[in-house]
Amino acid sequence: MIKNIIKILIILLISAQSSFAQYNMSTPLEGNSIANDALQFAVLKQLYKDISPKAPACFDYKVKNTQIIHFPYDVKKKNGKYIKGYWKELWTVDCCGKKIQVPITFYISKKKTTYNIEL
Repeated sequence: MIKNIIKILIILLISAQSSFAQYNMSTPLEGNSIANDALQFAVLKQLYKDISPKAPACFDYKVKNTQIIHFPYDVKKKNGKYIKGYWKELWTVDCCGKKIQVPITFYISKKKTTYNIEL
């Protein structure tokens, strides 16, 4: 009985902590990212999840700056649409006052643009 109560309390505590988390998901982001709003939003969802071990006591994240560190390279266009290439950006995330710089590589393909968060 007591073990079950303790388990329930732990679950409630974890739920309460995550409900206080402040993840700033608004786009467009500050800086000069060339990713569109939808791509920025997708990256943010994964980035905040991936970055949490780097600032375990923090529940307040915000991207403060984005900058291109490798302009689009090996880009190919077909009928006015990008079908191949990649570029790299450096996103600076504020985690409760701690600045974490995160390189992100974006890959263009015929179907979609994917990304790799380098933490």
